[in-house]
Amino acid sequence: MRFDIDLQFSTELPAKDGAEPTVVHGRVTAAGQEIHVHADSAALFALGSRRQLPALRKLAQTMAQHGIIVSVSIPEGTIVSLGAVQVSALARMLTNSPHIKVGKSQTWAAMLKAQASGVAGSGQSLLPPSTPLPLSPTFQRQYRMKPTTTHYARGGGRPRLYFVRDSESWDGRPPQEYNLTADTTVIGSGPEAELMLPELSACAGRIVHDDADEYVFIAEDGYPKAGREQILRTGARLVLGPWRMVFFREEYADHGRPFGGRTAGEFSKLQRPQFDPRTGQIEYDAITGLGDPRRPK
Repeated sequence: MRFDIDLQFSTELPAKDGAEPTVVHGRVTAAGQEIHVHADSAALFALGSRRQLPALRKLAQTMAQHGIIVSVSIPEGTIVSLGAVQVSALARMLTNSPHIKVGKSQTWAAMLKAQASGVAGSGQSLLPPSTPLPLSPTFQRQYRMKPTTTHYARGGGRPRLYFVRDSESWDGRPPQEYNLTADTTVIGSGPEAELMLPELSACAGRIVHDDADEYVFIAEDGYPKAGREQILRTGARLVLGPWRMVFFREEYADHGRPFGGRTAGEFSKLQRPQFDPRTGQIEYDAITGLGDPRRPK
């Protein structure tokens, strides 16, 4: 587990008896497993009561189990550090916990002074807020999330092709990129082709953006399997003459997998074909021939 945080915040603490409110600024930073919360005024925090100690001990123990350290500080110094910290024997006796490291006395004196100043908003607990009511959504512990596909805007995710010549005729140029912005993109060497590539037939194939927001490759003249259709997912490969192409679409807009697309491409060894509720079948891959295992071969 790793945290990378750089967050600035500010909050207004109202004062009593019509005095001017106090504005407290702060910053949360982290690079790894140590999180540091710093505020420019002690008025943001309260000393709290001893009744909060059991909950604070439990929180510190949980963080220690995950190797996490959270330190809270003000300009006078660190108030407290929780989690995987090194605590002296005296500090253990004070808090009855090996995972709570208390700051120096001048820090706590500054907090006492802030509370005595009469700031109405002073007194934020070091504990996270409790679960808001109602609690009923938390009762179902065995809830199983239903896999869904993305419902992002049509054409989103910047669908695109990366293409390069094969290894035998490669001229050393890096892969080129073509954004699929039209409803139909013709690939070939003819004048009607949107993506014109030499050494192909006039129309070697076309990519159609259909009503289901899918990008479908349809083989045409000169392709070994003319008329064959293939739904393109991130990582799908196309071989057209001396050209090698790969389709990409950002995961949040790729319809091919639950909760969006998947890395490593379609039907990689790390992942298995999945049921597609739109077709009622196991997903089919036109290149490898993988498909519904329930069908006779």
